[in-house]
Amino acid sequence: MAYAPAPQAELAAPSAAPRARLAAAPNAASSATPFAVLERWTTWSTTDDPAGGHARDAIEAFPALLGAVARSATAPDVPLAAPVETRIALHRGRSLVAVLEIAGDQVRWSPQPGGAAFVGTPPAQALASLRAALERARETPSTPRR
Repeated sequence: MAYAPAPQAELAAPSAAPRARLAAAPNAASSATPFAVLERWTTWSTTDDPAGGHARDAIEAFPALLGAVARSATAPDVPLAAPVETRIALHRGRSLVAVLEIAGDQVRWSPQPGGAAFVGTPPAQALASLRAALERARETPSTPRR
């Protein structure tokens, strides 16, 4: 079998395919979803909770409930149909990393600092379960912030 060397022009010019793949690949900053913080917060608080801050695992199933409700907020920049009744602030250490607001049957998810807000309507059962967990938290002593 005869071997024919590639023309010099093909060897000198890098292939366009790898460059196209690199250009199409998302960078780390743009590939982060607005919900990535749901795996990283350590404490939470609400504005109307006399107990103050709570550890992530202070209330059984709270992280899963909060995550299910927050992920329903997928519509960017939509106004809420009702006034905000509860505001849940999520922290990592002393840094605010996200806010979830409950307004009637809707929620608004706002990654911090300065992230775009998303609004959605979670399943009624998930929202009711989150509200029940918040009630239990109001009756639970606070967890000191770290």
